[in-house]
Amino acid sequence: MLMPVLGLLLGAFYFAWHALREALRALGRPLEEALPTLVAAVDLALLAAVFLIFSLGLFELFIRKLDLPLENVLVVESLADLKGKLGQVIVMILVVKFFEKASAFKPQTSLDFLLFAGGVALLASALWLAKARE
Repeated sequence: MLMPVLGLLLGAFYFAWHALREALRALGRPLEEALPTLVAAVDLALLAAVFLIFSLGLFELFIRKLDLPLENVLVVESLADLKGKLGQVIVMILVVKFFEKASAFKPQTSLDFLLFAGGVALLASALWLAKARE
């Protein structure tokens, strides 16, 4: 189990490094140009979080418990707990992806507006259900 944990941890650092590079690339640009770059940086940072949570969760489940504060997000009690934590981060990645697509959205008809509003409503429902599960 040590090999997958190390591989996932390296993946987390890889995505975190690229998120930092994207954020630094956005500095000094006008807001219209910087916003898509910053959204991409947030997406990469969330992906790094998925890899970090998964690697440390596997470490804690199969190798040994980590000495972390009780309220830490990285504390994993079971495989279902790990799955729930990963699910929340994946929902946030989907939110960022939706925002990325919505910022480039150019509606042509009233049906486009209606479908966009439906997408926002479904996204809000998913966030509400994820929060209600806690």
